[in-house]
Amino acid sequence: MKVFKKVFLTAATVFVVAVSCTTRENRLVAIVADSGVIEHNAEALANYAASIEANGIKTCIIEDVWQVPDSIRATLKELYLNEHLEGVVFVGDIPIPMVRNGQHLTTAFKMDQSRPWEQSSVPSDRFYDDFDLEFDFLKRDSIYSLYYYYNLSPKGRQSVNSDIYSARIKPPVYDGKTRYELLDDYFQKIVEDKKMARNISQVTYFAGHGYNSDCMVARADEKIALTSQFSTLASGEGNLTFIDHTYDDYVRARLMAELTREDLDLAILHHHGGDDMQYLNGTPRSNLTSQWLEMSKRFFRSRIRRAKDPQATMKYYMDQYNVPRSWVSNAFDPAVMKQDSLLDAMTDIHIKDMDGYAPAVPFIMLDACFTGSFHLDDYISGHYVFNPGHTVVVKANSVNSLQDIWPDQLIGLLELGVSVGNWARDLFTLESHLIGDPTYRYAAARKDLASLDYAVSRKKKNVRTWKKLLRDEHPEVRGLAMKMLFKNKALTYEDLLHIQKNDPLPVIRLMAFDLIGKKNNPVLVEAIIAGLYDNHEMIRRFAAKKAAVNQSPELLSHVVPMGMEPGISKRVEFNITTAVMQYKKDEVLTLFDEALKTWKGAWAEELATQRAYLERRLTSSENDFGNLMNLDAKPLNKRLTLSALRNSNNIAYLDELFHFMENSKEDNLRLTLAEAFAWYTCSWKKDEIIDFCRNQAAIEENETIKDQLQRTLARLLD
Repeated sequence: MKVFKKVFLTAATVFVVAVSCTTRENRLVAIVADSGVIEHNAEALANYAASIEANGIKTCIIEDVWQVPDSIRATLKELYLNEHLEGVVFVGDIPIPMVRNGQHLTTAFKMDQSRPWEQSSVPSDRFYDDFDLEFDFLKRDSIYSLYYYYNLSPKGRQSVNSDIYSARIKPPVYDGKTRYELLDDYFQKIVEDKKMARNISQVTYFAGHGYNSDCMVARADEKIALTSQFSTLASGEGNLTFIDHTYDDYVRARLMAELTREDLDLAILHHHGGDDMQYLNGTPRSNLTSQWLEMSKRFFRSRIRRAKDPQATMKYYMDQYNVPRSWVSNAFDPAVMKQDSLLDAMTDIHIKDMDGYAPAVPFIMLDACFTGSFHLDDYISGHYVFNPGHTVVVKANSVNSLQDIWPDQLIGLLELGVSVGNWARDLFTLESHLIGDPTYRYAAARKDLASLDYAVSRKKKNVRTWKKLLRDEHPEVRGLAMKMLFKNKALTYEDLLHIQKNDPLPVIRLMAFDLIGKKNNPVLVEAIIAGLYDNHEMIRRFAAKKAAVNQSPELLSHVVPMGMEPGISKRVEFNITTAVMQYKKDEVLTLFDEALKTWKGAWAEELATQRAYLERRLTSSENDFGNLMNLDAKPLNKRLTLSALRNSNNIAYLDELFHFMENSKEDNLRLTLAEAFAWYTCSWKKDEIIDFCRNQAAIEENETIKDQLQRTLARLLD
């Protein structure tokens, strides 16, 4: 054992701590545990450390004697700089950084920060694993003692690029067991399971109600992509299973049974979620009139129960919809309430459904909102890990997350022996986290790539290595090499565009487009246009989404007629419609009318209805922006218009926005606008916005707005 003595200075105290590390090869994983875990789980921790060392990686077990995030971060950074730290595992009650003013580092979280801090901050371990981000301490929560609030500082990077991977091993609530007993059981499970050299040959993916607009084209093309990402699936030796929420009125039993298959190696679950449940089904579908009637009765009863004035609500439904009194008069009958509650509960997986449940799949991806809320005492992803069975690690999100992301990116690296942590590190956003053991590895399907996990950790900047791997036959190795070479400036935007336009594999074209689309650049518009006509749904979808935030005039002649195509897939249509709505009314309607001439009959009539809808929406936007300087307009409406810019990135009315920022006396709304400009990273007008923000910051008298303009500039220039 090596012992490194470290002294750390915080605002209040000087701490001295001894960090004990084994002496092995130049890779290190730190295990940071609270004092109670160190005392009660010493043997289990030692066994867990030994399971990591069995893969040739040295370990450190660090007792958190500080209970201060800054001291932990300083320790980890020093180990990263001097001891080749590649990852950290937080065991037990380790302080939780709650990040504010960093919503642009999430995929979807945009809560008003005037709401309670424990709700409007993002629990994030990027504080610990991304050393280029900088944070300003605000306060410690007076009730939730593990919560430490920080502002993301404009002085550091404004995008996530984690230097190490991190994970939480934090027991949820179990009746009859202490957290120390749960940890002992978990560590025993992971140590035993790591002894098995498990290959990936059986993969299941699931789609829940409403996810990606219930687009079956998206699910079908995901199968094509996943098949190419795993060599066992591509060769026909393995099996890829798909389960959709429409398979059953209550698909919970089917999905939970699937996850208990002893031969299942990997599960990818796309659905909506909460901290205590996974949303699976919507309203059941039926061909029976009697069932529709019963569902209608349940619907009205539930509305009445939630109403502030149940009697008035009951009368409203009876008068407006001719609902018979007999349908709803028993809304508060205990037996009826219980039956309705049981039927509602059957549509989802709840924490209580996890009692005695033993999932057998080692790694589960929960592509859902809030299921990784490790900052709470109880959270559903923790139950997958701490239950009996063989699930040892879950990827989940601490707050809400976006649907239109690429959660399967490079997931085929897992079959080549890359650890879950090293795979996940490059996919981290502010909200995404690993729950469980990040060092878990499947057996490498190719002996010649058995050192790939080492390369991902220790050869990130070795251009020669990645140029060689760029020629590999495995699509995921090529995709990884593209990513590494681009980060090292050894692949240009033009190189990526050539790959996007010419490679036969969708996952390679998608990787090229994904890298191009990180921010506005000279080839972005050309890449978007090529992506709009790609034969792979996710590329078309991402291109449509990127068109919606870029808004170059060159794109309008593509997105308007594309949105009128009868064969457009659902989620692409959603993003295309969003893109069209960002342009000015006259431009859109002129192109719409021209494209309408190519259609006849009933479809042309449908499009005429769509035109009327477009005109109403575009007129509404025109009025909203026109009213910004209207002193008689409601401030709430103005705030909604300006805050929506974080999603829309609208530049059709950029001159009006500049004028508002320069001349309005409503500083709270000017602050909202200054913040919204930070989201324009892919706008074709980004440079103009940068110049405006820089000039405005130089003359701005309001210090809060000036600070926000500096934050916005930091992000746009990142």
